[in-house]
Amino acid sequence: MRLGNLIIASIALTGISGLAYGQSETLPLPPLDQQNITNYLGSGVVGQPMPAETIQDVTIYFPLKNRNPTYQVTSGPNSGKTEQLGVVENRRPSGHASWRFQLSPTLAGFIKQTPEGNLVMPSVSDLGEGVVVIATPANPFLIKSMRPGQSRSYSQRVSVIALEDPADQKYSGNLRGTYTYLGNYQVKVPAGSYNAALFRLRCDGKVGPAHTQDTAYYFFAPGTGVVAMISQEDATAFWIIHIDTSSGKVLASQ
Repeated sequence: MRLGNLIIASIALTGISGLAYGQSETLPLPPLDQQNITNYLGSGVVGQPMPAETIQDVTIYFPLKNRNPTYQVTSGPNSGKTEQLGVVENRRPSGHASWRFQLSPTLAGFIKQTPEGNLVMPSVSDLGEGVVVIATPANPFLIKSMRPGQSRSYSQRVSVIALEDPADQKYSGNLRGTYTYLGNYQVKVPAGSYNAALFRLRCDGKVGPAHTQDTAYYFFAPGTGVVAMISQEDATAFWIIHIDTSSGKVLASQ
């Protein structure tokens, strides 16, 4: 998600843990997050908290290589189905690489690595609705140097643009968000058992006619990538008309 230069907002630290760099900590999952995760992923997927450390190399947690894993949908409009959600490299004429992470069969997030070593998601395309959602600054996906329990807040300008006509800006608005590294947890999914870092993304604001709120979760396992997630299925429903199309997905095979 991203648009233009309408807002340039620096990401501010809010809830900094008192850990020394590189020190690990075991953090229990907050009750509300535990309830949300159980509702969308099912019971028994997320287990005990494990020691968590500062994120130093984001590509360990989300390897930048082409792959086509299969996920089982645990809740939402397509519950019970399986989906192949690939990670694909895109080469620009400049030679720089960007990446596409398929969030659903019709929804794709575009990911780039910043000079600081972060992974951010500047835009999301929804082929089913024929739009691309662009945000400035880009959504955080994996942020280097974050410590367990730490949050970062941001503000962004969002625009929804027709894919067939980039000059056709259908809607725009402002969102406020908070990105939190909740800790590491045992995760058991059909593809296996993992020690996964959990990140929560909360946002609130108004885009077009709708006031919208959302909470997404991503579990990243070192060397594997996303092993479980809770996110939106439909960009238009979420950003424009505020229909909750959140769904849970767990890794079925790599």
